[in-house]
Amino acid sequence: MDLINFTPVIIIILSIFQTIAGVGILVLGTPIMLLMGLEMIEVMSLLLPLSMMNSLINLIYLNHNKENIKIDREMKNYFFLICLPGIFIGLYFLKQFSNLINLNLLVCFVIWIVIFFTYVNYKNNFNLINRFKKSMIFTTGFVHGITNSGGSILSMLIIKSYNKNINYIRYQIIFFYFFLALFQYLSIIFLFGYNYTIKINWIYLLYLFIGVVVGNLLSKKASNKQLKIIILTFAFISSFFLLSKS
Repeated sequence: MDLINFTPVIIIILSIFQTIAGVGILVLGTPIMLLMGLEMIEVMSLLLPLSMMNSLINLIYLNHNKENIKIDREMKNYFFLICLPGIFIGLYFLKQFSNLINLNLLVCFVIWIVIFFTYVNYKNNFNLINRFKKSMIFTTGFVHGITNSGGSILSMLIIKSYNKNINYIRYQIIFFYFFLALFQYLSIIFLFGYNYTIKINWIYLLYLFIGVVVGNLLSKKASNKQLKIIILTFAFISSFFLLSKS
C-alpha cells in the first residue's frame, strides 16, 4: 500500500500541527483518510508510522535543546499500566465488531465529546477529569484503539492536569503520544498480522521532517492554545463530512 493520494502538502501541514501541539497527524489525518474511503485499520497502518517518526524527532530535538524536562511519574505509571492495555482491548474490539460499528459516526462522536470537554463548562469538566482520571486514561486507550482519535483526549488530560509552560506541556504530550502510537502499531501487527504493515516511502519522511523544522520554528511564536483551537476546528469541520458519509 502506498500513500499516493496522501499529498506532500497534507503531510507537511499535519507534521507542523503535531510538532507544535503534540497531536495532529492522527487526529486530523484519520477523518481525512476515512473520507478518502480507506478502512480504519488501513488508516492506522498508514498514519501511525508517520506519527511515531514525528514524535521521535521532536523528542530528540527537545532533549538536544537541553530543555531538562522530566516526565510526570504519576502520569507515566497510569499511562503504561492503564492506557496501553486499553489500546489493545480497543483494537481487539475493532477486530471483532468492525462490521457492526459505524466508524465514521464514532469518530465524529469522539471529536464532539473532546470539544465539549474543552470549551463547555470548563471548570466542572476540569474537576470531573481529576476525579475520574484513571477511568479517563483507560478510556483514552480504548477509544484510540478503535478510532485513532484518542490523542485529542490525551492532550486534553495533560493540558488540564498541569499549570506549566508551553514546552513542558508539549514534551509531555509528545512523549505519551509516541508510546500511544507505538503500542497501537505493535498491537495491530499482533492482532491483524504483518499484512497490515506498510513500507513508508522515504520521500514522505522528508516531507515529515520539513514539517518538524517549520513547526519548531513556529512554536516559538505561536501558543499551544492557538494550535489546539486550529486542530479542533479542522477536526470539527471534518466530523461533518464524516457524518454526511455515515
